[in-house]
Amino acid sequence: MNSLIKKLITSRYEYLVLDKNLIILEASSGSRGFADCPSEVRHKNDVRLAFPELVGLEETLIELIEGQKDSFELTGITRSGIPNSPLYFDLYISGHFDKESGNTQLIIVFEDVTEKMVLQQTLVQRTNEAALLLSSLTASRNYINQIITSMADAVLVTTASGIIKKSNRFAQDLFGYSEYELDNNPISILIKSKEFLQKINTLSSSKPEQALKDVEVICQTKTGEEIPVAFSCSAIPTEVEGLEHFVYIGRDISDRKRVEAEMIKALERERELRELKSCFVSMASHEFRTPLTTIVSSTELLEIYGQKWTEDKKQKHYQRIESAVDRMTSLLDDVLLFSKVEAGKLEFNPQPLVLKNFCSDLVEELQLGIGVNHKLTFVYSGSCHNACMDEKLLMHIFGNLLSNAIKYSPQDTTILFGCYCREEEVLFEVKDEGIGIPIEDLERLFESFHRAKNVGNIPGTGLGLAIVRKSVDLHGGRIIVESEPGVGTTFKVILPLDS
Repeated sequence: MNSLIKKLITSRYEYLVLDKNLIILEASSGSRGFADCPSEVRHKNDVRLAFPELVGLEETLIELIEGQKDSFELTGITRSGIPNSPLYFDLYISGHFDKESGNTQLIIVFEDVTEKMVLQQTLVQRTNEAALLLSSLTASRNYINQIITSMADAVLVTTASGIIKKSNRFAQDLFGYSEYELDNNPISILIKSKEFLQKINTLSSSKPEQALKDVEVICQTKTGEEIPVAFSCSAIPTEVEGLEHFVYIGRDISDRKRVEAEMIKALERERELRELKSCFVSMASHEFRTPLTTIVSSTELLEIYGQKWTEDKKQKHYQRIESAVDRMTSLLDDVLLFSKVEAGKLEFNPQPLVLKNFCSDLVEELQLGIGVNHKLTFVYSGSCHNACMDEKLLMHIFGNLLSNAIKYSPQDTTILFGCYCREEEVLFEVKDEGIGIPIEDLERLFESFHRAKNVGNIPGTGLGLAIVRKSVDLHGGRIIVESEPGVGTTFKVILPLDS
């Protein structure tokens, strides 16, 4: 063994040096004192004859030799060969490469820990004696503990520094901790409110009127769940003069808070419904008035002058009536569809779909209809052969977006409709050169009945984009809006190919 290592070891410990076959190559003079069979601690002897503790550890020792482990130890080994004077020692084993022999050797180091073990045993004995002395006091407290245990509220007692000294069964069940896990831990593991804990520190047993009553605090259970608890707290004196403890009595108010939250939610929902109803009445009275006025006026004129007018003039009024009816039908369709959205009854039925054909057909239909004064350009790239989407919902999405682009853009401008296929998703883009959307309206763009402040007299219900958002959500997609007033708006809809 290296002389420096030997010098370091022998200054405090005894040692053995073994080869890979566990044969003793070298032993310090005092190593025999730790052996079960001291006579077997000889050169070229198997170390297991002297130290049976190593039997069964061969695999571990091989791992040390091969460098798979750095070290191994056995602690608290005892020898009782000397009457009334047991020996306790710890055993440490590590691998060491010997340069002289060119082989890896095992070094076993022995440390005498008898004094420490005897001291520990003495401490245990004295602790037991103290426990016996305290048993009489424990008996006198049992009655109080039984009362605390039977309480249907959480009871915690802490020191002045906030260390938990006592908890009842209800508190343990409520917070999910065992008594052992709560005892001697800070109350802050349950109560995170520093402000509340600071108030507790101001209490005094000499001023019981300062006690806190029914203070609502959010507590944290062992699993991290937050629960509301109403605490009443007061200071209580201890056996030591001037030293006080604090008692917390808490009641779980989760059910009460849940009912309150449900009531608030119901009231909020009722308020929203009232607002929706008010918005609907306002929208209906405004949007239905114009086509109804058109129908009434054209009908009256036909009734009065129908016999005198030419067929062309009469046909013009018939077309006005038909257009007004179509507009009212469209408004009613939006309202009925929106009612399904609000009731959560909008169905989602994805089917295999050829996106290129769907998009080009939609553009052609709009171009022949409301888009006669605009140029609709369709761009398609990539391959979407595996698309699986709900065609009806796609009609709601892009019918609304393209109709809006046409409606809010000046005549003779271009509307771009793009469909760009990617590996697992498809990007749709609707880009116009219209009036744009003010920044302050972007956040509320998808709210029901909300319309941007710059739409002027352009007709609309404010329902279309709410339906668009819900249809995108049902596909598991997302929608992005980029707009600049007076320049135009771009809607980007990203949908998974397989919804």
